[in-house]
Amino acid sequence: MPAKKTRFTTLDLKACIAAVRKRFAGVRVVNIYDVDNKTYLIKFSKPDDKGVLLIESGIRIHTTEFDWPKGLIPSGFAMKLRKHLKSRRLESIEQLGMDRIIDIQFGSGEAAYHLIVELYDKGNIILTDFNYVILSLIRKRTDATTDERFAVNEKYPIEGVKQPEDLLSLEKFIEILKNAQPNESIKKILNPLLPFGSAVLDECLLKAGLNNENSTLGKTFNIEQDAPKLHEQLIQAMDYLKQADTGECKGYVTYRQEGSASLLSYEEFHPFLFKQLESKPYIELPTFDRAVDEFFSKLEAQRVDGQIVQKERDALKKLENVKKDHQKRLDELKSTQNEDVRKAYLIEINADLVTRAMAAINTAVANQMSWPEIEELVDDAKQSGDPTARAIHSIKFDINHLTLLLRDPFGDGSDIEKNAGAPAKIDVDLSLTAFANAKRYFDHKKQSSQKQMRTLEAGEKAIKSASKKTNELLKEVERVATVTKARKVFWFEKFYWFISSDNYIVLGGRDQQQNDLLVKRHLRAGDLYVHADLHGATSVIIKNPTGNEVPPRTLQEAGLLACCHSAAWEAKVPAPAYWVKHDQVSKTAPTGEYITTGAFMIRGKRNYLPSAPLNFGFALLFKFDESDQAAIDRHGDERKPKTTLDEQDLKQASNIETQESIAETALELSDEEDDENEPDEQEKEQEQEGEQTVEDNQESASNAPAASSSDDNENEDDTSAYPDTQLTYAEEKPVKVDNNQKKAPKNQQKPPVVKPTSANQPLKRGQRTRLKKIKEKYKDQDEEDRLVRMQLLGSAGNEAKKKQQQLLQQQQQQKLQNKENRKKKEPAQSRPQSSTTASAFIDDDEGEQQEDEEEKAKRLSEDARLLSTLTGQPVADDPLTNVIGVCAPWVTLNNYKYKVKVLPGGLGKKGKNVQAALKFFAMDRTATQLEKDLIKIVKDQEVSRNLPSGKVKFVLPSYVKLK
Repeated sequence: MPAKKTRFTTLDLKACIAAVRKRFAGVRVVNIYDVDNKTYLIKFSKPDDKGVLLIESGIRIHTTEFDWPKGLIPSGFAMKLRKHLKSRRLESIEQLGMDRIIDIQFGSGEAAYHLIVELYDKGNIILTDFNYVILSLIRKRTDATTDERFAVNEKYPIEGVKQPEDLLSLEKFIEILKNAQPNESIKKILNPLLPFGSAVLDECLLKAGLNNENSTLGKTFNIEQDAPKLHEQLIQAMDYLKQADTGECKGYVTYRQEGSASLLSYEEFHPFLFKQLESKPYIELPTFDRAVDEFFSKLEAQRVDGQIVQKERDALKKLENVKKDHQKRLDELKSTQNEDVRKAYLIEINADLVTRAMAAINTAVANQMSWPEIEELVDDAKQSGDPTARAIHSIKFDINHLTLLLRDPFGDGSDIEKNAGAPAKIDVDLSLTAFANAKRYFDHKKQSSQKQMRTLEAGEKAIKSASKKTNELLKEVERVATVTKARKVFWFEKFYWFISSDNYIVLGGRDQQQNDLLVKRHLRAGDLYVHADLHGATSVIIKNPTGNEVPPRTLQEAGLLACCHSAAWEAKVPAPAYWVKHDQVSKTAPTGEYITTGAFMIRGKRNYLPSAPLNFGFALLFKFDESDQAAIDRHGDERKPKTTLDEQDLKQASNIETQESIAETALELSDEEDDENEPDEQEKEQEQEGEQTVEDNQESASNAPAASSSDDNENEDDTSAYPDTQLTYAEEKPVKVDNNQKKAPKNQQKPPVVKPTSANQPLKRGQRTRLKKIKEKYKDQDEEDRLVRMQLLGSAGNEAKKKQQQLLQQQQQQKLQNKENRKKKEPAQSRPQSSTTASAFIDDDEGEQQEDEEEKAKRLSEDARLLSTLTGQPVADDPLTNVIGVCAPWVTLNNYKYKVKVLPGGLGKKGKNVQAALKFFAMDRTATQLEKDLIKIVKDQEVSRNLPSGKVKFVLPSYVKLK
């Protein structure tokens, strides 16, 4: 049943307005959201209180603590409200007269804006300027009584509202009652004339000793006797309006219990506990505002729960009816069998009488007597006291049957003959003997017994089938309820996001502002920052709250996310990406320089990742109930962290590398042939040109000291003087290259196989130029990157670990030496990253940057619990509750059940591609009905916003048409 009360009274409105004024007066608006076309959320913020004001046109206005679902794309009216009200203070909130109209003022003077909320009839929300000229509204209309238009550029008729009046005098009160129609309800007469609603009037009637449900003129209400008492109570009730204006009202929600004791159905909400409510069950809340929020927030959930209860009742009732019908049939068959046995017994025990009666009728028929004559003959015999004639009840000439009245002459009270004294009407066939008729009844009993057995077997099957259908229906009801209930949006969904193959949350900013927010609020100690060396790339962070070493697989996937959300996607060219630790990202600019919004500084060494094809993907991630430990254990190893590469990974990587190296080897051979034909003078010019470029760049970089001419000094101060300088390798021969040299061509991404040359052996023609190109190409690759690549290629051998340990030892020694050099020398400062390269910064305020230990532990626990309930491989036994569309690098989605590859390019729109993919998922034969229903609720807009900007191509099977 729906709630009895769904709208505000004037008393309710006063109490809510006072609560909003008390909480949000003078507070600025942070943002405005729309829940639907009638409901809007206004978010306020002050240091100690961040609250939300909910406004539903025609229904309600109150603060809310619930997490309401917001539209992905703001409506036009919401955008208009944002434009005019965002960052303005709430100056006042008042009720216009005694009407259910609220005037909320934001800003002051000529910069003020008014939000008019109408809570009567169909309702309206209207935005006006300081002169009440309408700027926007959700419903245009014309007043039927005054012909006033409510439209843009019209002035809102604020003067036409109903002004407050004093309570009716006793004389006027009695006059109104006398002029009313006889037998009319007192509540119907007075409600339109009173300012506080029907609940207060009910209390006044009860306190006056009257019936609040059935008080009518001339019957239960006497004007001369009852009017003064009721008027006195109405005067006292006016205090409720004064108390509501203070905002010090508690809240009361009445309810009733349905089904189990845990299912409560809310009925009414009130700011005071009126007399008629004391006998009802109710919930008391600290404020009326909270009570209204609780009431409306639970209405929809209660409606769904009520439907579940009703469907469960219907299903169980149907099953019970099947069982009753089955038992009824069995009882009827058993009764028929007992009756057949009794008739056969009576025929046998009265065989002589039956034989005489049948012979008399057959003789009359043989003498060609008519049917009426035979009946008259029988009647005459009855009157003369003939016992045989008295045993004949009727003659059925049409079917050649004779109905006899037979008794059990012994009447021993056996089970067969329960009514020994009462005669039984038994039909006998005139063409058969008495014993043949008895046998006919015995045969019929046997057939009935067989039918009973068949009915019993069929009934058991029917009951079993009905029970199965009932259980399926109950599951269906639960499934529909699960799908119907709104999903709570997770905190990371505001960013680009995915869960890596090693169970790490990876986040990316959607724009410069979100990059700032991402790094400022979510980059914590232990986390890693990932970025692509390209224009427009997003800032990506890997959440690592444990501080353990992040596996290379996750690093590679995060780098792919950064590359796909960059200019590389449109160019369809793989791009290099790098990662750094959280403390290497800073907003602090070098002395004399300014870092613009969206720019940042990265100090120290960048760890470059191998380039990979831009293969993106879209998949479905299912969430199941947290209380099901069996499901958590079942999916516990799906995203188990893996720090080493298994044979399958090595084989896959080796195949990819082999295919790519074939094409690049051919390209390099052609380059070598061209280089051999070039004169030595050209080689010298290129070398001179490269050196000049380095010098020019060094002179222009004010924060980079000049490089030493000595190779030893250069190597010694490499890290301190040039923190962005990297070492790259051609096989195992290191070559020193700094970042001021020319960028490598984009078409060269993989390291070619080059045999090491002896330092004393002279270079052949063309080898010097080729070596120079190799240096340029791999100038950003260090020893760690080289070892990782060699491990992927499967050619690192057993020496990889030894070399890695040696490299770590060298780096530690180098860091210690650099620290000593910094004490002697002036500290070198790194060059600022261009704002077009990335957008991220860390707030230098450590108070905002660091979390409380308790808060951090709580967040870690919540994230771990959340990740344990998300799976890409659902099974039939999983208690699924929701589904989320995830867009991530294709390698991350390998184990997902529902996935589709996304590549750069294509002509179709993103939304249509996503819809086609969802239809493709729903066609899966292994999909359960719950999975199919959950797939239907995935919105293509939520998925499209997480795809790379630009054109995308979904790789679907040929039989799935993009319609």
